[in-house]
Order: sequence, then C-alpha cells, then structure tokens
Amino acid sequence: MPIHDLGYRHWKGEWTSHPYRWWVITRQGIQLLMKRRRFLVLMILSAIPFVVRGAMIYFATVVGASAPFLKINARFFEDFISQQMFFAFFIAIYAGAGLISNDLRANALQIYFSKPITRRDYVIGKLGVLVWFLSLPTLVPGLILFLLAVLFAPDTAFLREHYWVPVSVTAYSLVMVLTFALVILTLSSLTRSSRFAGINFAAVFFFSQILYGILSGILRSRRVAWVSLGNNIEQLGDTIFRIDPRYPSPVWISVVVVLVIIGGGAWVVHNRVQAVEVVR
Repeated sequence: MPIHDLGYRHWKGEWTSHPYRWWVITRQGIQLLMKRRRFLVLMILSAIPFVVRGAMIYFATVVGASAPFLKINARFFEDFISQQMFFAFFIAIYAGAGLISNDLRANALQIYFSKPITRRDYVIGKLGVLVWFLSLPTLVPGLILFLLAVLFAPDTAFLREHYWVPVSVTAYSLVMVLTFALVILTLSSLTRSSRFAGINFAAVFFFSQILYGILSGILRSRRVAWVSLGNNIEQLGDTIFRIDPRYPSPVWISVVVVLVIIGGGAWVVHNRVQAVEVVR
C-alpha cells in the first residue's frame, strides 16, 4: 500500500488582494454592538426625534396646519441633524471608546496583523463601525424625512425649491459623523482603557464649549466660536444649508479646524497601530 507524503506543501498560487477586507472588521464590530441591550435602547431613543419630525411633516403638508414651527424648509432639516448631535455624542462614546483601546489591552493587534490585513484595512474597518452607527440617527433619517416631505407635498413645488436639500443633509451628516468618529478613535488609540477614552471625549467636547463661553465673556465677542467643537460643526451646517451662520466667526476657520481634526485624527490612529504591526 503506497504511503503519501502529507507534509507541508508550498503554495504556488497567485496572491490577490481583496479590496473589502476591512468589511470583516466592520461587520464584526456591528454584530458585537447589536448584542448589547443598552446600546440598542440608545439607538431606539435616537429615533424618537425622527418620529416627531415625521409627524410634523404630516401635519404641515397633509393636514395643512400653518403653525410657525411646522414650516418645512431647509432649516427644518438642519435643525433635525443638529438636534441629533446629542445622540451622536453618546453613540460615539458607547460604540467607539473601546474599538481600539480594547484591542490594545488584549494585545489583539498582533492577531489582526498576522492575517492578510493591513493598517489601512484595520483603521477603515474600525471607522466603518462608527460611520454605520452614527449615520443611523443623522444621515438615514434626514434623507427619509426629505422623501416624506416630497411624497406628502400636494405638488412638486417643494421638490423644485428644495431639490438640493438631500446633498446638504448628506454633507452635514458626514461632517458630524467623521468628526466625532475620528476624535473618539484617536482617543481610543491613545489608551488601553475604554472608560478613559470615553471620559476624554466628553472632556474635549465640553471643555471646548466652556472655553468658548469664557473667551466670549472676556472678549465680549462671539467671534471665538471656532474654539468649540460643537460650534464648528453647527457653523458648517449653517453654511451647507445656505443659512446665515449663527456665529460671527469666519466660516473658513471652522472648515480648517474640522479638516485638521479629521486629518490629524486619521494620522494619529494610523501611526498608533503601525507601532505593533507584524513585519511580513
């Protein structure tokens, strides 16, 4: 009876890179968070303003109510997304504080990079988790509300006048989502404690607002609104929706601040995971 050699055989195939390897990390992160009951409760609560706004659209267009707060225009949609910043803040902490810090604490990065996964795949995969959950209370309901406004409208006048609103909803939502996501990912990559990362995120958000209050009181001017993270996001939202900015500070400063936060955060996260990558 012949004996076959079952030893190691060198693979002679051609190596091909899969462009969606990051999705494995994103999918796993989404599944883990969806199993947490408290997080699901938070996501359900974040949908309440959407239901309220949907009812407002119905009463304004179908019933014909003419109350000032039922006016469906560009500000209506911007106010909704700005309102959702409250929920985005807590979702970012709950979903993002442990995304990288937990891997650092468990030394899991070595396991990740022992697979055919690059630093870019890892960062995009973690970022995808936050983009997914932060888009659910902002981008997705914002677009659905616009669709409801179009469907409930008695004619096409609303669509002809506000056809550009979906683009503004998308742009404003992405500004908020990417800013929050990169800030919390940066803080998560700088510590092994998810709790410490969450506390730091809250400190950055609230301290910048407190600093704005102090400086505006001393200087007696609101032109320093750009020192607040939330103010910068709202300032860009006003510009994106073609509404007069709520703060007298230059819009270009807010643009620079947000771009620095997003770009700097991506650079920090990428370099933090680079230090432990297994050399191939």
